[in-house]
Amino acid sequence: MAETNKTDECVKLFVGQVPKHMSESQLIAMFKEFALVDEVNIIKDKATRSSRGCCFVICPNREEADKAVEAFHNKRTLTGASSPLQVKYADGELERLEHKLFIGMLPKNVSEGEVSALFSQYGTLKDLQILRGSQQTSKGCAFVKYETKDQAVAAIEGLNGKHKMEGSTVPLVVKWADTEKERQARKAQKAQSIASTLANVDPTQHPSLFGALPMGYMSPYNGYGYQAGGTYGLMPPYSPNQANALQRGSPRNFAVSPTGYMGSPYPAVPRLQYPFAYPGGMRPLSGPSSPIPPEVANNHTATSSTAGGSAADHIEGPPGANLFIYHIPQEFGDEELANAFQSFGRVLSSKVFIDKATGVSKCFGFVSYDSPAAAQSAINTMNGYQLGGKKLKVQLKRDNKQNKAY
Repeated sequence: MAETNKTDECVKLFVGQVPKHMSESQLIAMFKEFALVDEVNIIKDKATRSSRGCCFVICPNREEADKAVEAFHNKRTLTGASSPLQVKYADGELERLEHKLFIGMLPKNVSEGEVSALFSQYGTLKDLQILRGSQQTSKGCAFVKYETKDQAVAAIEGLNGKHKMEGSTVPLVVKWADTEKERQARKAQKAQSIASTLANVDPTQHPSLFGALPMGYMSPYNGYGYQAGGTYGLMPPYSPNQANALQRGSPRNFAVSPTGYMGSPYPAVPRLQYPFAYPGGMRPLSGPSSPIPPEVANNHTATSSTAGGSAADHIEGPPGANLFIYHIPQEFGDEELANAFQSFGRVLSSKVFIDKATGVSKCFGFVSYDSPAAAQSAINTMNGYQLGGKKLKVQLKRDNKQNKAY
């Protein structure tokens, strides 16, 4: 096996239909007839250490890699192989070599020309795409591709969280775009979450998963200040499966009101009552009505539940440093939300709430900072900021310790 100093421009090729008796030096000699090759790694069985009939070939750049693909793919059958050699770019290589960046927090009325003029300062753009909705309105984000990695890195370092475009009150978010592998992993995780939810639901007991909730009534939460009216309108009613998820201690299935919690992310607590609308009327999840125990109210971070819940991944900051955000763009996940708010201070955590039944964003969530000053700065700038066709609503999360129990 030849050793070399790898660079970011090196390209990894996957080669299949390699006879198991061939050595790495033999393969290098064969490929070097048509292209420069830095390294060959035969893929071996972990237990027997014998060849699995395939290998990786490292070329110094795309030009040499393309020569190898052109010379060998489906064009030569080696002695001992049943089919022609398969020579392709390894998974993720093409995307890595595209040097593709995601741009967020763009003004809605920004043009391709304005984005191109700004990002061309850092290198040669090979592609630019502003994401648009069904009405051709900008979603406030875009993708750009640079000719080299150094150019893309320079754009990230020069613009991410530092540059505000004309007509915008917040700085741009500029980061590496997700690869197809990362997108597929996120989809698989979402599908697994949906499947897990449906597997634990009895359609005869939870009809709202399979049709409309028969009731639309929503009761106040133990007198803790829920207000159905106001500028936000009515919050959507809880469905029985959401109530069931709460009882299991799921941190993702609690509703928030403009002034505080409607439900709770905490595991079921003795003496604590959570009323919900059911087809047969109101029914509590646990014992008689009682105010939230101080030990729960004072501990904002959800803990793991013995009833099957998992530990929450949302870390809260000190009082006054935690935000509720409404009207989050549908396509935003936890990372995009954090990126949108990171320029105001150190973000401890961010969470976009997902509907368990559909896997679709509920368009509201949390952002927690390490200081109240950062949270207030974010409110001053982001509250009312137009993003993805809607205006963000940003306000402080209500501190349960200030609530009065009735």
